[in-house]
Amino acid sequence: MPKVWSMSKSKIFVYICISFTTGILLASVYGINPQIVYLVMGFIAPAFAFAFYSKYFKTALLVALIFFVCLGALRFESTVKPSEYKSLLETKQQLEGYIVEDIDIRTDKQFITFQPNGYRQRILITATKANEYFYGDWVAVKGKIKEPKEFDDFDYPGYLKRFNVYALMSYPQVLVLKNSRANPVKEFLLKIKYAFVRHVNKYLKEPKSSLLLGILIGARKTLPQSVVDNFNATGTSHIVAISGFNITIIIAALAALARLFGRRTSFWISLAIIAAFVILSGGSASVIRAALMGVLLLTSFNIGRMYSITPALAMAGAGMLLINPKILYWDIGFQLSFVATAGIVYLLPELEKLTEDWPTLLGAKSIVFATFAATISTLPLILFYFGRLSVVALIVNVLILPLVPWAMLLGFLIALPLVSPGFALVADWLLEYILKVTEYFASLPFASVEIKFSAIGLIIFSIGVLAFYLLLKKWNKIKR
Repeated sequence: MPKVWSMSKSKIFVYICISFTTGILLASVYGINPQIVYLVMGFIAPAFAFAFYSKYFKTALLVALIFFVCLGALRFESTVKPSEYKSLLETKQQLEGYIVEDIDIRTDKQFITFQPNGYRQRILITATKANEYFYGDWVAVKGKIKEPKEFDDFDYPGYLKRFNVYALMSYPQVLVLKNSRANPVKEFLLKIKYAFVRHVNKYLKEPKSSLLLGILIGARKTLPQSVVDNFNATGTSHIVAISGFNITIIIAALAALARLFGRRTSFWISLAIIAAFVILSGGSASVIRAALMGVLLLTSFNIGRMYSITPALAMAGAGMLLINPKILYWDIGFQLSFVATAGIVYLLPELEKLTEDWPTLLGAKSIVFATFAATISTLPLILFYFGRLSVVALIVNVLILPLVPWAMLLGFLIALPLVSPGFALVADWLLEYILKVTEYFASLPFASVEIKFSAIGLIIFSIGVLAFYLLLKKWNKIKR
């Protein structure tokens, strides 16, 4: 076998996934001319053949990776479509079609994702809360079609396009013509979600009911702004937002606690929690992506060799980008989830090696280090996107996260009719504790600081995090 191919197949596969992702990123940021990319690919085939048969195997591998960069760029370009509503902008239209996603209900309004009949692209409708609408309803909509605009340096049109939304309608007339012509599986999952929400609201008062629903299914929209601000200031907002970052942190905590019951038991308990996440959230694409990250993390804990998860992590990331390449650049949740998972996969083992003589404190040590690994890994992205650093994030996460799995378990048990009141009482105590801790630390004058962070800063800081990991790994080798 040629020398270059003595490189493990898994490592070559990881390089291919990275190359494909690089192509998507380049096309997302800079755009491409497909004709030029096809021209480059036309030169790649003979170049690869020449290098391979001339036994320039490293060159052949490099050429092959460039080919996958081109494939990634073309995959992204294939999703870039002109708006079907361009000729209808700023005009009043009457359209019929489906409500194709769960209704996003806020305190004073609701957002409806509308798929007009005869169109492939969606319209996001802002409506009052005067009427109830449901996923799958066939509706008639009459109003003015508007184009999404950028605001505060935020690419709102690009953000919406990852959901295939290309136009907006503000407070149009919406009339339900028929009910429930939906995907039966998704409709069933959403019915479970609605029933669960009703149960929680029955036994818990605000803001505890909204907090529990935020932890369990990401339904944070009804949380009071003061509570949201407290979570943001203390770096704990991830626990009330269904995302891969949220699931990654919580699964790490679950795995650490469940080690008390054995690795196999830990795996199945955590897997059941992830399945509950997916079911109770209605099975949206973002939740399924987050769940996949959680399953990968679970697998790495279960097999006991974090590094062997690398090909699976690369495949999961590239696979999700193959399905929807727009999430790489516009989906912050995807970015945070992937980086947080990678941080735990690589940093956590090194931190545990460094402190292997320390007492485990009933799993508390693993929770602290898992939180630290995810936090330090995602810090460059958080500073870049939000420009705010929570000084108290680590200590607040340590104080809260060990109790979150128990709050989750009690929250699920509230759905059981005969025992709901008892479980609701204990859940109420835990949720009160979480609210009080975040409120206290958020009130400290130094709780968070604003930091201006450019793209160059993101790159430099990311290199710093990588250097920290490499130094930690080298130190552990020397120590041994």
